[in-house]
Amino acid sequence: MNPHYKVLFDPIEIGPVTAPNRFYQVPHASGMTEANPRVRAAFRETKEEGGWGVVS
Repeated sequence: MNPHYKVLFDPIEIGPVTAPNRFYQVPHASGMTEANPRVRAAFRETKEEGGWGVVS
C-alpha cells in the first residue's frame, strides 16, 4: 500500500466518538430516491460490514 494512504486506516476522534478509521459515509442523495427504504438501508449496511468507520 502507498504510505500516503496509511492515515485512512488510523483511528480518529470526532467529538466524543472515536472512529476506527477515516472512512465516513455522509448523508447525501444517492440517486436511489425511488428505491425501497430497505434497499437504502442495505446499501449502508454493506459499508458497515466492510469496516467503514462512520456510516450516517
